[in-house]
Amino acid sequence: MRTVLVFGTFDLLHAGHRFVLEQARRHGDRLVVSLARDQFVRSWKGKQPRHPEGERARRLRESGLVDEVRLSDPEPRSFALLAEIHPDLICLGHDQRELGRALREWMRANRTRIPLKRLRRLPPAPA
Repeated sequence: MRTVLVFGTFDLLHAGHRFVLEQARRHGDRLVVSLARDQFVRSWKGKQPRHPEGERARRLRESGLVDEVRLSDPEPRSFALLAEIHPDLICLGHDQRELGRALREWMRANRTRIPLKRLRRLPPAPA
């Protein structure tokens, strides 16, 4: 079974999120989301998420787009979750460049290699 991991806040589950999750799903048999904790959203985005982490997790599970939702590590950039999930691939959204850098840095420091795949952005709707 090939496990794919995606990171995100998923505060409002919109068409762009669905597009990313559908792309990620095509790369494996099991799709797991590492859902950003409320405390991380507040510190990183400088605002309170519209929906608390429990509700965001429930919405993702109920969407049928993912197999599992895990809250992210309490300590940003620790990536301890990787040892629990053992992903075969990590899919990154088009705007997750900083996350990609942090993951590559963590993998170098921990002498591990998990392929990263940058996913496409949702194409604009025709005018």
